[in-house]
Amino acid sequence: MSCTHTVDVGAYLFGSLDLRERSAFERHLPGCEACRAELLRFAPLPGLLGRLTLHDVEHLDDMPAQPPRQNRGHRRRVLLVCAAVLVALALAGGVLFLQPAPPPTWAARDQGTGVDAEVAMIQKTWGTEMRFKLDNVKPGARCKVIVFDRRGQREIGGWWGSDHAADERIPGSTSFRLDQIDRLEVSDEGGLLVTLRP
Repeated sequence: MSCTHTVDVGAYLFGSLDLRERSAFERHLPGCEACRAELLRFAPLPGLLGRLTLHDVEHLDDMPAQPPRQNRGHRRRVLLVCAAVLVALALAGGVLFLQPAPPPTWAARDQGTGVDAEVAMIQKTWGTEMRFKLDNVKPGARCKVIVFDRRGQREIGGWWGSDHAADERIPGSTSFRLDQIDRLEVSDEGGLLVTLRP
């Protein structure tokens, strides 16, 4: 059995899907045995490819036809296999390994309010862009995020209404650099809903 979405597996593993595509793929995955099988088959690749250096990739053509003895030979075979996998992935879904790494994501659940929160933190030259996903916020609430830096300063990073689609990402921003941020506090008219930390 095959599925047209199996071509998205490599892009998903390497963080190359945009937020909408990633959300659609994650909704598709539980109901598709073919995609789950492909995901399990390709799951080790990011770790294996992480072992390659730029020098290794640039000098693949310099390898002798006969591999050297024992340890060096084993390493070269691993490199050749990794190179073959890279070529296959590049042909199947574009040059995925050249895409930037996914942004860091902070997540938290407040036991008192029951609110689940997740935020992707994207470093920019002007500060930090934030993309929130919130669950279990009461309908009709007016929410805001306050960003605290490590020196005790704070800024309001955004306002939004809680009546939004479940898979919608809510934008926010702050002039603080990502490495300066201590925590984010999301609240509504009734008070604090959840606190997010790295």
